Amino acid sequence: MSTPSEILSPGGERVKIARNYVLLLLTVTYSLSVLDRFLLGILLPQIKAELQLSDSYLGLLSGIAFALFYATLGMPIARLADRYGRKYVIAASLALFSFMTVLCGSAVSFLTLFLARVGVGVGEAGTTPASLSVLSDLFEKQRRSTAMAIFSVGANVGLLIGFLVGGYVAVEYGWRQAFWIVGLPGIIVATVIALTLKEPPRGYADGLASKDGEHDTIAGKSAGTDFLSAVKFLLSQKSYRRNVLGLSMMLFVGTGVIAWLPSFLARSHGMQADEVGRTLGLALGLAGPIGTIVLGGLVADRLSKRDLRWGGWVIGLGALLLIPAYLFVIYAPSGTLAVAAFFIPATLGVFYQGPTVAMTQAASPVSMRATAGALMLLIGNLIGLGLGPLGIGILSDWLEPRFGVDSLRYALLLAPVGAIAGALLYFSATRTLAADIERAERFD
Repeated sequence: MSTPSEILSPGGERVKIARNYVLLLLTVTYSLSVLDRFLLGILLPQIKAELQLSDSYLGLLSGIAFALFYATLGMPIARLADRYGRKYVIAASLALFSFMTVLCGSAVSFLTLFLARVGVGVGEAGTTPASLSVLSDLFEKQRRSTAMAIFSVGANVGLLIGFLVGGYVAVEYGWRQAFWIVGLPGIIVATVIALTLKEPPRGYADGLASKDGEHDTIAGKSAGTDFLSAVKFLLSQKSYRRNVLGLSMMLFVGTGVIAWLPSFLARSHGMQADEVGRTLGLALGLAGPIGTIVLGGLVADRLSKRDLRWGGWVIGLGALLLIPAYLFVIYAPSGTLAVAAFFIPATLGVFYQGPTVAMTQAASPVSMRATAGALMLLIGNLIGLGLGPLGIGILSDWLEPRFGVDSLRYALLLAPVGAIAGALLYFSATRTLAADIERAERFD
C-alpha cells in the first residue's frame, strides 16, 4: 500500500505524492549504488589475471579510484540539489554511475578501468544526499527514522544481489559481462525516476513549505547561502556535529571489524575462507535488516514520537551493548561460537543509521538538507571507512612481535573502545538537539 501525501502544486491544484513509491524508488537507487560500488571485489581475481595487474594496482581500483571522488564531490553536487531540482540530480547521477559501470566491462587496461571507476564514484556521490533530502521532506520527524532505516536496507539488498548475481555471471560468462548486466538496470531506473518521481516542496513534512505550493521558495533561500556559509552553519550545530562524529565512530567500528573478522577467524580459529564467507554472510544478511528497520526504524520512531532525542539515546544504549558482544566474539573459544556471537553486533552495529540521519536532517535548515547529508557522508567516509580497517591493521602489525598470529585478536579490541566513544558522542548530541532544531527552523 502506498501512503499518499497531498500537496499544492505551483498552479494551486492539489497533487498526491505516493510517499512509499518515492521511498521504494530511492531505496532501489541506493541498492544499485552499493551493488555497483562493491561488485569489483568479486571480480578482482579475473581482472587481475586478464589485465596482469599487481595487488597495488587492484588496491587503487578498489579504494582511491572510487572513494576519493565519492567523498569529496558529494558536497558540491549536494549544493546543486539544494538549489535546483533534486530528482534530476538523482536521475542524472544514477544514469552516470550505471553507464560508467557498463564501461568498466569494456576496459582494456588499468588506466581505462581506473577512469571508469572514477566515474562510478562521481555518479554515486550525487544520489544519496539528494535522496535523504527528498525523504526528509516527505516524512515527518516522528516517521523519518523508519523511512531512513528502510532506505538504508538498500545497502543489504545491493550487497546480496552483488554477491549472488555478480559471482554467478562472472563464473559462467566472465567479469566483463557481470559489469554490463549489473550496470544496465540503473539506466532504466534513472529514466523511471526522471519521468515519474514527484518531488515534494522543500520543508513540506515540517510544515515549512509555502502555502501556495511553490517548490522553489526554500531553494531560493539556499541560493542565497553560499557553500562555505552552509557548512559553517551546519558545523555550528552541536548536535549535528556530535551525531556525525558518532556515526563516524560507528562506521570505524563496523567497517574495521567486517574487514578483519574473516582474517581473525582464519588465523585464530583455522576456519577456511568458504566457511567464513558462508557463515558471516548469513549473519549479516539476517541481522542487517532486523537492526536497521526494527531497532533503528520502528523502535526509534515510536520512542521519538514523545521526544526526538530518543533516537540518540537508543543508539547510545545500543553502542554500549556492543561492548560485551564484541568481547565475546573476540574471546570465543571456537570459530563457530564467534560467528554465532557476531549476530548480536551485526544487529546492533547498523541500527544507528536511520535515527542518525533523522536527527541530523532535523537539525539542518531545509534549504541545506542535501548539503547536510553530503557533509555527514564526507566526514563519516573519511574517518570511518578510511581509518577503521587501517587502524586495526596498523595495531595488529605493532602487536605481532609480542602476540604473533594472535595479534589481530588484540587489535580488534579497538572495536569496543570505538563503541564507547560512539555512545558518548550520541548521548552528548541529545543535550542540544532541541535547541538546534529550533535554530534551524528559524533560519528557514
